[in-house]
This record gives sequence, structure tokens and C-alpha cells, in this order.
Amino acid sequence: MGMRLLVLHGPNLNLLGEREGTAGGRFDDLNSALRARAASHGLELKIFQSNHEGALIDTLHAERRNIGGVVINPAGLFGSHALKDALQAVGVPAIEVYLEPGRATKSVLKGACAAQVSGKGFDSYLQAIDRFAQGELKAGRGRGKAAAAKKAKTIGRKAEAAAPPPAEAPARTLGRKADAAGDSPASALARTAEAGAPAKTLGRKGPVAEVPAKGAKTLGREAKGTPAADLLSRALVRQKIADRLSGKLTPGGLATWARTQWLEVQRGAPAESGYRDLLEDSLQSLTLSTLPASRLSDEQLVDLMTQLE
Repeated sequence: MGMRLLVLHGPNLNLLGEREGTAGGRFDDLNSALRARAASHGLELKIFQSNHEGALIDTLHAERRNIGGVVINPAGLFGSHALKDALQAVGVPAIEVYLEPGRATKSVLKGACAAQVSGKGFDSYLQAIDRFAQGELKAGRGRGKAAAAKKAKTIGRKAEAAAPPPAEAPARTLGRKADAAGDSPASALARTAEAGAPAKTLGRKGPVAEVPAKGAKTLGREAKGTPAADLLSRALVRQKIADRLSGKLTPGGLATWARTQWLEVQRGAPAESGYRDLLEDSLQSLTLSTLPASRLSDEQLVDLMTQLE
């Protein structure tokens, strides 16, 4: 067989056509059509449906090394940032499909997908299969992002090999050259982590010496372009939650900040030594805190602050 594709069906799609009671329009009919189209192209399919966001994400994680592409209809989960993050983390080219056109423009998943096909009924799925078979996604957004990330890592390694390593590495670590080139602090931190993580060493020394405040001020004076807030810490997360409780930060603003920080940590940005797992779990809870199924009350936010002390 050729390429293996993962087809993910979101909530309630298992009931397709049952209310209408028409032959040829049911969920089993859709899957049969998908398998027939894939077989005609020499492709292999893994099809999975769930009414639960976590089950879809778990399947995506489990199959990530066995597939060359994803066809996903999130259905009612079109606003799921967790699904979007999972697609980005896995890095496999994906096409988002919808039977009807209404939700496509509102979907947050489109930022992690190479293409969208909507409003064509079962043909939305079938056209996605055709596009994978024709190799159209080799230059798609999903594959382009993965290639760009790989290229950036390669460039980082070549730079260390080509230049005098001892002199070049500290300059890149401190972020001064990155700032001069116009790079963002987050990009500089990500490259630092990939290059061997001297920045992480700085993060560990602060707590070990038990003088984090003084260390933060020193870093602020020596590298003006890299504020102390770039180091993810329990105190920083507590402060953001406090801002949310006092009204200085909206619920959506807190969720967006938490999602950004979580992604930076996954890319290797430094975090408070000894508390990385706790911080990652807290950021995930805050990222999902605006969704109906995982919304956090003020009391739960206070409890989370207590856990971070």
C-alpha cells in the first residue's frame, strides 16, 4: 500500500443520515466511500470517530509516526484550541473538511491545516483524499511549517559547526545577536534551547541560589531585550491568574497567554527548575479554561494559585 492517512470524525458524525432515514447518506456509507476512493489511489486509511475531544487528540498522538497525512472533520469542535495545538505538535500535513460550509470560516483549526474543503457533503472528504493522492500538500501550509522548523534547526547546527563554537554560542545564548537581527525574544529562547540550553542553566541557577529577584534584575540590565518575564515561573503564572481575578485580564486573554506560554515551553523555552511538569499542567488547564466542558470558576482559579505556591 502507499501513504497511510488518518481520518478523524468529530462529535455526532456517527449519526449521519439516521434522522433522514435515507440510504447512501449514512456514516457507514461515508466510510465505505472513503475506503473505496483511497483504494483507487493505492492509499491506506485509519478511520476513527469520537464524541470526545481527548479521544481524538489521543488517537492523533498514537498514530503520528504511522501516517503521512490527516483528514479531519472536527464538527462541533471547530473552536478547539487543544485540537489545533495537537495538529501543530504532530506536524503531519492535514486537511480540514466539513459537510456544510457554515463552520469553516469560524474554525480555529484552519491555522494548523494545509487546506480546507467544505460545503460539498461527502465529496468534501473525497476531494481531500484526492489531494493527498495527487501530492498537492508537499508545498502546503502544514508541510511548509514543518520544513521551515527543520530548516531553522539545521541552520542553527551549521552555524555552530562553521563559526568558532566557543565565541558564537554564548553570544546566541544571551540573545544580544538575536535582538540585533530583529528576532523575537521567543525565537531567541527557542534557538537557545535547541543549541544546548545555556539559557536553561541560567534558569536553574536562579532558584538554586535562592536569589531569583536579584538574578532577574541583573538579567534585565545586561540584556535589555530579554525581560525577566521570559522565564516561565510559578510566580508569573500566579500573577496572571491574579490579574484575571481582579479584572485586569479577560478570561480569553488569560487562555491565549497560557496557550502561547505552553507552546514556547514545548519548543524548549526555559521554565523554573524542578517545576516544569507542574507549570505545563497549569498552562494546559488555563488554555482550556474558557471552553464549556473545562471552564474554571474563580474558586478553582484560586485553588490553582495555591498549588503553584
